[in-house]
Amino acid sequence: MNSEQIMRNLDREGNKEIVTNVEVTNHWIRHAQKQSGDVCNASGDGISTSAISEKGASEATKLGQEIIAPGSTAKVVKRYASDQIRTVETLDNITEGYKDIKPETEIKEAIRVKKELSSNPPSEYDKVYLKMWNENKKKIMEEKGLKFENFSKLSPDEQEKIAEAAEEPVIAEWLDNPDGELAKLHPPKDAASDFAVLFDRRHDRLVSKLKDDSKLDIMHNTHKTITEPFLMSGVLVDKQTGKNITKLEEIGGSLQILDNWTSKIKTDEKGEAETTVQFRDKEYTIDNEVLEELVERGLERSKE
Repeated sequence: MNSEQIMRNLDREGNKEIVTNVEVTNHWIRHAQKQSGDVCNASGDGISTSAISEKGASEATKLGQEIIAPGSTAKVVKRYASDQIRTVETLDNITEGYKDIKPETEIKEAIRVKKELSSNPPSEYDKVYLKMWNENKKKIMEEKGLKFENFSKLSPDEQEKIAEAAEEPVIAEWLDNPDGELAKLHPPKDAASDFAVLFDRRHDRLVSKLKDDSKLDIMHNTHKTITEPFLMSGVLVDKQTGKNITKLEEIGGSLQILDNWTSKIKTDEKGEAETTVQFRDKEYTIDNEVLEELVERGLERSKE
């Protein structure tokens, strides 16, 4: 039990009231299909700013209808996104689907931008990452008998297939090879710790501020590379095996288009809290020691 839980469990004459029967469900979602499958922007020196495709919008709406809304007991929904237009568009469409199923739920109107949901690694890391991705993309296209320079002429579906296949080995190299160039330029533990600060705010710290019987859904729309370092940092504990997750392959690889996972914190009638993570049909608990270490690191990094 961490310090926040101990404080919550003091009696009502103590420093903090017990918060009972609260349920907060966080949805961490990668954006929908883009109009352009390129990872990089037109100049090739930064991340793509592409909006989502028509199919992306449709699939995002279905996600809200078929995955996020069903089973939700939320009375209120809050929404957060990265600083890219595609995450805001994705979240708008997810919300439309959610409202189709749960019209009675209060949706907070504004989508707030959170820097922790955006990609902001060192520029040298971006250059190496994009170079590796382009090399993989070129190889895949050549194997398919396609010209590299014609990538933008392909349909969004074709671009997505090539782009995702080209990127998977790059993110695996970054996360699973601590001696590699990518990991040295942008240590995965730094990325995990930056995200951990936001994760901590959305669980124990948030619950301690809520009223009894609060039910809240929080949607976060983000990108590949943002949540993967956290998920394989050792903070997740497989409920069946008791093993801490430390490899990308142990969670089934990186997040694909509209891939998502949930983290839920609930308190019972005594104010006892439990946080669980659900990802790809598996349930995990949180290693609080690892989480606290990551949060402390992330807070120190924010001062730099």
